[in-house]
Amino acid sequence: MPFEVVFDGGAKEFADLIATASNLIDEAAFKFTEEGISMRAMDPSRVVLIDLNLPESIFSKYEVEEPETIGINMDQFKKILKRGKAKDTLILKKGDENFLEITFEGTAKRTFRLPLIDVEELELELPELPFTAKVVLLGEVLKEGIKDASLVSDAIKFIAKENEFTMKAEGETNEVEIRLTLEDEGLLDLEVEEETKSAYGISYLSDMVKGIGKADEVILRFGNEMPLQMEYMIRDEGRLTFLLAPRVRSDLPQLFFEVGTWT
Repeated sequence: MPFEVVFDGGAKEFADLIATASNLIDEAAFKFTEEGISMRAMDPSRVVLIDLNLPESIFSKYEVEEPETIGINMDQFKKILKRGKAKDTLILKKGDENFLEITFEGTAKRTFRLPLIDVEELELELPELPFTAKVVLLGEVLKEGIKDASLVSDAIKFIAKENEFTMKAEGETNEVEIRLTLEDEGLLDLEVEEETKSAYGISYLSDMVKGIGKADEVILRFGNEMPLQMEYMIRDEGRLTFLLAPRVRSDLPQLFFEVGTWT
C-alpha cells in the first residue's frame, strides 16, 4: 500500500481547502512524501499561483511507503469531499491500483474511489519577493472588504502605511473605503517599511478567500505594484499560500505573469 493518511475530525476542513483551490485550477498534482502532502499549481491564465503544504504532523496517522505524486481532477475531488460531515474523520488511501480511496468515518463508514489522472507536473518556485508591507487580519474582515469592493469595481486597492491599513475600490460614480488601525479588533498586526499601494482583481480574491473562516488569521504581504502573497495556517503547522499578480492600473485588465518576472 503506497500510502494511507488520516485527518482526524477534519473532513469539512479538508473539503474547504480543496474547494478553494478548485475555484482556480481544474487539476493538480499532489505529492505524498515522508514529510507531508504538498501541491503547487498555477491557474490557466497564469495570474494566481497556489501552494499547499500539509506536514505529516497534522495528521493522526500518516504512512507513506515511498514518495508518490498523483494527479487529481479537482472538481470531482471537491464534490466527493463535500459529502463529508463536519466531525467525520477523513482517510485518504492509495493501493496498487490507479484510484484514490476517500473514506469518511462518522456515524457510518463511506468510501469513494476517485480515478487518478495524468497531470503535467510543473516545477514552480515560490519566489522571494521584496515586500514592503505585512498585514495580519481576521478572515471575516478581509472577506467583507472584498464583498464591499465588488459592489463598486472589479479591482480593489490595498494601502498600507504606518498604523493604518486601507482597502479601497473606486467605480465610475461611487467608491468604498475600509480603513483599519491596530486599535480595531479586525487588524491583528501591521508592519510597514514604506507607504505601500497595490491593486488586485476582485474575482480572483473572491475565490482565494472562500475557504477562510471568520476567525482565521490571514497574512497579506505586498509591495508597490507587486504580487500579493496571501496565506493562512491549517492546524497551526500547515498552510495554504496564494501569489496573485497585481493590477498596475485599476482600469486595465489583470496582468498575466510568469513567477520569475518578480524575482
